[in-house]
Amino acid sequence: MSPKALSRLPELLPSKLSPAQKKLYDQIAAGAKDSSGRPLKTRVNEETGGLLGPFNAFLRSPQLGADVALLAEHLRFGELECSQRLLEICILRTVQRTGALYALWSHQKLAAAAGVASEIIKVISEGKNAREECKSLLSTEEAAALALCDELLQPGMVVSEATYSAALAVLGERRGFEVSVTAGFYLLLSAVLKTFDVRPPEDLPQSKL
Repeated sequence: MSPKALSRLPELLPSKLSPAQKKLYDQIAAGAKDSSGRPLKTRVNEETGGLLGPFNAFLRSPQLGADVALLAEHLRFGELECSQRLLEICILRTVQRTGALYALWSHQKLAAAAGVASEIIKVISEGKNAREECKSLLSTEEAAALALCDELLQPGMVVSEATYSAALAVLGERRGFEVSVTAGFYLLLSAVLKTFDVRPPEDLPQSKL
């Protein structure tokens, strides 16, 4: 990969796409929004028109890529009980642990837009314990969700009875499910980003991971 390349995969440009790929391309480009629904220019390379991040890889298998993209949209804009702020905190924790640079860069911005305090974003991005260092900034629900994510992200993904019971008491079954699906989805997305060595379009020091 050349120093300026953002991925191991060459960009698939709009003029070269099949009908199925073009349909997915349009859906992905239109779905770039912040938590309030405002359009963002974070998914398309403005110089070439190709898709950035994991989305360029999605085009290689349009049906599977469309299914993955749809789940991503549900997690951001679907009828969920978890707040977007809570989920963005869980996402940051997940992608920081996997070292998925593009997702960390992207969700630092999305977390800020969702109202996550800059100190929480900084602490999680540096791999520190936000439940200890940002205790006063986290709600009870956010702390419980982080505890659940922390155990899911350990080898073996063993969630202790104590952590589960605490999360259930605070989050309930539905929000506990939403947190576990969010962590699982961003593990999946990290697998794509790491396989194809997808990098953010802005410098993000490795020391933050």
